[in-house]
Amino acid sequence: PLVTPTSQLVGTQAAMNVISGERWKMVSKEVYQYFRGYYGTTPAPVDPKIRKKVLGDEIPITCRPGEKIEPELEAARKEMGVWMTQPEDVLSYVLFPQVAKDFLPNKFAKENCVDIGLEEQVSPEAYPV
Repeated sequence: PLVTPTSQLVGTQAAMNVISGERWKMVSKEVYQYFRGYYGTTPAPVDPKIRKKVLGDEIPITCRPGEKIEPELEAARKEMGVWMTQPEDVLSYVLFPQVAKDFLPNKFAKENCVDIGLEEQVSPEAYPV
């Protein structure tokens, strides 16, 4: 069944409370980020004692959470190099890097009639330059 992200946070935190034997002794990265404000503003104020226990002296962010994320697209475009043949390829790489690293070179090879494994098969000594 589909569940909301918040219910996942609540369920995980409940389990961590039971495992540790104390409420809020251990928190997941996602619960910590929720308290920091990375999921947006909480619908109701968080109990200051609980916030202090989770965050310590850290203060929740007050800006848009997306402003804290460093730009990644240009770096991803450079990393992909020749394998990026269309704009959507960089999105595939950013969202699914492991899959894209396998898929995109093969797609490039097929589109350009290139054998990308040939270089590895031929020893450099066979054809000295």
